[in-house]
Amino acid sequence: MKLFQTIILSTFISLPIAVFSQNGFIEIETRDSVQLKAVSFEYAVTLEEDYEAYGEQAETTDDINEMKNKDIQKMKLTDLENFLKNKKYSYTSLTDSNFDIKKSRLNLFGSTEGFKISLKSVEELKKLTSELKQMDKVAGTIVNTNYEDESQYETSLLKRVIDKAKGKAQLIASNTNQILGKIIEVREVKESENANLNFMDLILKYSNKTKFNMSNETQTKTYYKAFIIKFKAD
Repeated sequence: MKLFQTIILSTFISLPIAVFSQNGFIEIETRDSVQLKAVSFEYAVTLEEDYEAYGEQAETTDDINEMKNKDIQKMKLTDLENFLKNKKYSYTSLTDSNFDIKKSRLNLFGSTEGFKISLKSVEELKKLTSELKQMDKVAGTIVNTNYEDESQYETSLLKRVIDKAKGKAQLIASNTNQILGKIIEVREVKESENANLNFMDLILKYSNKTKFNMSNETQTKTYYKAFIIKFKAD
């Protein structure tokens, strides 16, 4: 898995910077990114299917099996809720929340009965996942992550992109007997045109999922900005 991640990261690093040099101007496309920190989470905890219990009840009738399974499920849900209540977690029942279970990854774990927990920090998430690992036949996954406000990084990202473009444009001007002038246009690359970076970021984030979904990739999100910078050249 580390080798896979290294290959992907190398792809990011080797992405070309588009350069256009014509009479009167030099135009460069360049980009940069910042890691946004996760600030809060919604985490769903569900019960795994108890196949051992099913095997023990195989000789009884279907109706009795169903009643026993419902009773066992109800008892386990009560134990799970008491655990969350005693630990003072803020939670709601998945069936009472507006969370769409059918479209989630929770179906991969078996039962979709459980609770959605609101967590205010990475530390709370680590604590919860550590505690859940000590419980029997319980699974969990992050269903929503809130990150830092990306707008606070707009200025610093633009400055870094412009500095990169200046360095590249100056190199081109020096090697083509031109004098680099002022910036005459800054144009942001549309999100759809930058889709390759966003897609690769998703691959990185979902390549290390575990039963309790607590990997370093869940703690940050890469925010990309790409611009085309046009310089006057004489």
